[in-house]
Amino acid sequence: MRRRWFAFLVLLSGLAFAQGVRSLGMAGLVLPGPGAAHLNPGYAAYPAGVYGEESGFQLPLGLLGILLRPESNPIPILRNPQSLSDPNNPFDFLSLYDQLTHLNSFLINPASSNAFINPSTGYPEIQIHVEAGSIRVTDYQGRPLNLELGFGSPSGVGSSKALTPASLFRIPLLRENNLYLELGTYAGGFGLGLSPNAALRQALAGGSLQPNTEYAVTLNGSGQSGVSLSFGYATRLPELPVPELGRVRLYAGGRGEGFYGLAYVESNLSIGLQTDAQGQIDPNQPPIYRGNIFYTYPGNGSGFGLRADLGVVAESQGVTVGLGIRSLLGFARWSGTELAWNGSSNPTSAQAERSSFGFVPAFFLNAATKVPLETGQLILGGDLGYETHLYGHIGGEYALGPGRFRAGLGFDDGLRVGLGAGVVGPGFSLDAALTTHRAPIVGHTVFGIAMSLGLNF
Repeated sequence: MRRRWFAFLVLLSGLAFAQGVRSLGMAGLVLPGPGAAHLNPGYAAYPAGVYGEESGFQLPLGLLGILLRPESNPIPILRNPQSLSDPNNPFDFLSLYDQLTHLNSFLINPASSNAFINPSTGYPEIQIHVEAGSIRVTDYQGRPLNLELGFGSPSGVGSSKALTPASLFRIPLLRENNLYLELGTYAGGFGLGLSPNAALRQALAGGSLQPNTEYAVTLNGSGQSGVSLSFGYATRLPELPVPELGRVRLYAGGRGEGFYGLAYVESNLSIGLQTDAQGQIDPNQPPIYRGNIFYTYPGNGSGFGLRADLGVVAESQGVTVGLGIRSLLGFARWSGTELAWNGSSNPTSAQAERSSFGFVPAFFLNAATKVPLETGQLILGGDLGYETHLYGHIGGEYALGPGRFRAGLGFDDGLRVGLGAGVVGPGFSLDAALTTHRAPIVGHTVFGIAMSLGLNF
């Protein structure tokens, strides 16, 4: 049961990161408009279509990637689980995970664990060398491995307070004048990081082993899913005359969100070895485990919380700028099970809670403008945000007749590049984008193709 719920959480976390094809074509850029209201409540009152909108149904091309590649197709494994022990089996869990968490893109070169696999055995092989008072971690060919691995951004209750991921689906329950009420489902906040402690980092850089010192790697991870209820108010304010800018149109909005959490995981676990008084490591000594893993799934616990968001938007001389602040004040509480290690490999298990209350805001700033040209029109924009890490994007879209051409650069858990094109015809729209993201664990750049199709009747 625990494994099934965790797998479900991982799958939904990947879907939560999905973006529209138009945005992907600009490397993830978020333009001003009602579609950005989850980042800035002020946009709920901003006119739709000023900078265009996402249109059409995003085609799940990732399903083709799963079914067409033997390394990511799990069907043969489900039919014959014993085949996993065959060293010639091409199936790779890392390739499946990478494609599964990017279902809206067909990945051209998904992540692969081949870098760690010894072809003579067909199994991953990571070697730890302790010699002459030093330590090295290599693959089976002796090539040094970077232990600063990971993907996503681990963010538990302690760091993000009551900040829940963006909703996967939002169902409007009430829209009257400037008020709105929405029911949503969310999953995300997923991240996994592996990093050496300070002593191990120094040793890997060429330093010698010190006596009576623990050398360890730490695993940090997080993820959550649940349902949310949002109540908001957004309105256009009276225009404000500003010298040299003219009359500035202002929009403002506030939102309160309550959530009920279904699943949650948060880990901070280290595994290491201790040197003796002479600075040596006994290869036969058992590993030292420290830290904890806290988790919740239906039937084992739950979570709930509240948060307040604010946002403002200003528009003048053809330029729109918006600033949103989420979790201006938030409260969150989760109940579940905690596994704790204090040196041995056998954890203690106990019912536990995670809770927080305070001011740990997430900021989002974006801006855009439209530039009329002799032929066509150009939209230029940029955004900058901070949640548990800093991210930003710049990009643009050129419209010429029914054609749309897009490009962008971004930094969000690694460098991102986007190229896209689309066509708008009578009753339909078609968009495509070349996307990039950083491969989980192995870290190289993965390229993907995304498409969406819209029909208007």
